[in-house]
Amino acid sequence: MLERKFDQFAEIELDQAINQLLDELNPDPAVWKDLNRQFKCDLFCGLFLGEGGGNEGFSLVPETLRRLAERGLEVGFDLYYGL
Repeated sequence: MLERKFDQFAEIELDQAINQLLDELNPDPAVWKDLNRQFKCDLFCGLFLGEGGGNEGFSLVPETLRRLAERGLEVGFDLYYGL
């Protein structure tokens, strides 16, 4: 399992964090096809949202979604509020 944590106080958008991670991984679709045949490959994101009430959200731009799809990666999200 590859795990990447970002500083909880860093001002980084989820989309940017995912792209930083993808930039560190092999971009070859054939490699990912083989990996997905052998293993369950996915991307899991735990998001810790603010304490101040109101609502917060996030989005992924089409380019990021394309990069994930090219690698056959399912994306899961756990949202934590006010921790």
